[in-house]
Amino acid sequence: MFNNKIEQVYFYVKLSRLACLYNIQYRSNDSYGTKQPKMFSNMTGDLREDRRIQKTKKLLADSLGQLMREKEYDAITIQDIIDKANVGRSTFYAHYESKENLLLHNINFQRELIHFTSNDAQHPMEINLPYLFNHLSEYGAILKAIHGTAIAYQIADHFIAIMVNRIVGYYKRRPMPPGMEKQLLQYRAEAVAGGIVRMVFCWVMDDTPIPASKMIAQAQELLAEAFPFDNRE
Repeated sequence: MFNNKIEQVYFYVKLSRLACLYNIQYRSNDSYGTKQPKMFSNMTGDLREDRRIQKTKKLLADSLGQLMREKEYDAITIQDIIDKANVGRSTFYAHYESKENLLLHNINFQRELIHFTSNDAQHPMEINLPYLFNHLSEYGAILKAIHGTAIAYQIADHFIAIMVNRIVGYYKRRPMPPGMEKQLLQYRAEAVAGGIVRMVFCWVMDDTPIPASKMIAQAQELLAEAFPFDNRE
């Protein structure tokens, strides 16, 4: 992929700059950064919610979706949402802390947490890149509506965190690459993950002009170049 060392250094500098754009917030005292972002840690929900609660949550989500088609996301207030849903403020806060919390719940991060990581040997370092591209493309309209907002960066941070955790976890089970220190591994993982997530977001924002298969191949090439991998234990 690289013709010389200068091109390789330039490649990592560009990826590092992309990762820094997202103001990654998932770091912790764990040098491997294996903790999930706090804002996503309690999003499992109760799978046994009764139908009345499910109906109310769907009503609120649908109302937010309608409003996002009518005005900018930042201009939407809680009052707008409850007026559209015809429910009381106390009903809203019984289920969600904020409009951001409502939006994040309905992007279904729990499904993505299961599918984005994979034990299938065909996926580089057990990261399901096809799922990342296909999953985010489903939410193209939402991503466009929140483009440039804090919530968009938080969503990006979430995917970056999962990818970094997977990369670092991969090397916890194997010898470190020659000359690689733990902290350097963390930084490189953040740079590569940030670059790939940025690639997906740009692709979705541009209405996916390139076939997903080609984009996935590019992302896999970046990952393999930065982290030579062998999925055999």
